Amino acid sequence: MGQAWGRLCESKDENPGHLRYIVQIFTGLLHLARNREFEVSAGSLMPVYPSHVMIEGQLYAFQRILKDDFFSRNLLYKNQANEGYVLKLSDFRFVLGWLFRPLTGWISRREYRIYQKVADLPGIPALGPRYGKRGYFHRFIEGHTLHEIERRIQDQYHVVVGDPVIAKYASSLAPDFFDQLRVTIESVHRRRIFYADLNKRGNIICSMEGKPYLIDFQICLPLPVRQGWVGTLTEKIFQRLIREDLYHLYKHKHTFQPQMLSEKEQQLAQRSNLNRRYRRYLWRPYIVLKRLIYPHGSNETIWYKWKKEKDQSPRMS
Repeated sequence: MGQAWGRLCESKDENPGHLRYIVQIFTGLLHLARNREFEVSAGSLMPVYPSHVMIEGQLYAFQRILKDDFFSRNLLYKNQANEGYVLKLSDFRFVLGWLFRPLTGWISRREYRIYQKVADLPGIPALGPRYGKRGYFHRFIEGHTLHEIERRIQDQYHVVVGDPVIAKYASSLAPDFFDQLRVTIESVHRRRIFYADLNKRGNIICSMEGKPYLIDFQICLPLPVRQGWVGTLTEKIFQRLIREDLYHLYKHKHTFQPQMLSEKEQQLAQRSNLNRRYRRYLWRPYIVLKRLIYPHGSNETIWYKWKKEKDQSPRMS
């Protein structure tokens, strides 16, 4: 705790500006208060997450934390056969966050219900059982996210991802990677679900076999078929939202495989009027505040943890 506070105080000279400094101190204190392996329950210390779990008659042991942010933890468990499950545990991990715990239970249950609607689709990791009121399991996909692949390309070739010159460098993405991903996304749309979070490269996994997988259904929006004028309006809204998912799909393809974009795909990779208004009036103010807490390229790792990772270890093995 003392060392973390020392690093927090030292950041004042490295991050000038009163607003940035105040926000970083505040978020650092919140994370210090909640970033512990135990929590108080009924007057005793209880583990925040289990060391072992039993799934379908097999014992799985905790391996590592895959992702850790203010709203959830993603934890990897493996059995003796090296088969893995991910436990997504919803939680508001900040001071007094326990007051909102009933809400995290609702968020987790809602995400699980959406996941159940798409769990049988290709490109979606198999769904596992619920864990308590705030968690659930899904199969672990061995591979790398597009976020990790982007960092590897930048580190190995010292080139900005998205530059057309990237086409001459080898990557782990198959030529039809984004065509396969579109099949998955269109299948999700046919279940009347707007994915909504496709802009995050950390939500797209390239498996060891080169196949794309989608994870994280927390902010997906189901839009069931309605009747009458409500149904007509709902359908128009749904078609506009589908266009946004496709925009992000082809924006990623433009980033990693610019030489393979067709003319139609180039058009789909252009921002819509809805996207421009959203970006201007909502996204930009949000991203200014977010970058004070989660730096660009951190994949939602809080700023002082991200700085430590950059200082002490290579970005990707």
